[in-house]
Amino acid sequence: MTTRIWFAPLIVLAFWACGSDSVTTPEQPTYERGLREVGTMGQPRFRHGATLLQSGKVLISGGNAALPPAGGGVLEFDGIVSAEIFDPETGTLTPTGDLTASREEEHGVLLPDGRVLIITRIGTFSIEMYDPHSGRFDDVAALPWRVGTETATLLPNGDVFLTSFIRAGVFDPTKGTFSATFRMYPTRWGHTATLLKDGRVLIVGGQIFGGEWLLGQNLIYDPSTEAFSEAGNLQFDRVHHKAVLLQDGRVLIAGGSTDPWAPVQTAEIYDPETNTFSAAGTSAMNPMAAHLLPSGKVFFIHSDNGNISLYNPDTRVFSPPTGYSIGPWRYGATVTPLEDGRVVIAGGLKWSDDSHSHESISDKIFIFTP
Repeated sequence: MTTRIWFAPLIVLAFWACGSDSVTTPEQPTYERGLREVGTMGQPRFRHGATLLQSGKVLISGGNAALPPAGGGVLEFDGIVSAEIFDPETGTLTPTGDLTASREEEHGVLLPDGRVLIITRIGTFSIEMYDPHSGRFDDVAALPWRVGTETATLLPNGDVFLTSFIRAGVFDPTKGTFSATFRMYPTRWGHTATLLKDGRVLIVGGQIFGGEWLLGQNLIYDPSTEAFSEAGNLQFDRVHHKAVLLQDGRVLIAGGSTDPWAPVQTAEIYDPETNTFSAAGTSAMNPMAAHLLPSGKVFFIHSDNGNISLYNPDTRVFSPPTGYSIGPWRYGATVTPLEDGRVVIAGGLKWSDDSHSHESISDKIFIFTP
């Protein structure tokens, strides 16, 4: 049966590379700097999942295969159950087992034993596990709520902390059970959850579930006490922002939207030592992806213009665009950082120009080398 969800066009990805410099990391091969196409998935997909495995390969699974009406509107859900493994060293993709149910906007959590926990933000409310040794997906539990799961955070003890629009819970992957569930207050959606170096989880921003207010009030979840505490106030309320744990233990908060859905062009940094947020620079962008690189800088893809840029936490400055751009428009692609600092970008629903016409779903995989 076909499911309908509301689709609002977003800007995301298409790529070209320029320049011929190369980068070498200790005991690593030399890679050409820039953005280059490296592989083709067995199936075009968007709003899928992508998880870095212990082997250094990337598990790509699920997603949607339905084209929306021209110019946006109601998007049909044509769910995908297939999965494949991408090898960034060879550019090859290998089919693996199928998901137990079609899924969109997956949270893939790599567990200490190498398996991957799959939780879906949209669609089925079951939790499944991928075993890279057998190539199988198996149902392991049912979620205790019937609304979207917003975040999934691996805790130091191997449990996974989940937040939904209203409730939160701690899932034990070894037993397949929830050891605790509790109501978050205020309830929220569009927030972020970031594991701090001391094992606590910082929950930032979002919008009140069922309401119109944005939240500058933030929370800290402490697994040792299973309790929430306040974590100071954002300088600018925001929803659908990005949060990145920096090398020194602070957390960068960037982008997002505020009421009435205007982009927030400022960044701020949360300091767990003082439990406060401070100004951290300005950039005229709304990031669709943000990841920490081994250099300590933060990688950004700009939703509004498709540019790739870097942020230096020491100077609190966003670099000018690197010269690598991601256009035409693309929505629902995945962005996966590799341990050597490269970034894998896969799939997405794309348009030929900014009029959102001639839509197609991409099966292409690209790698960006800073």
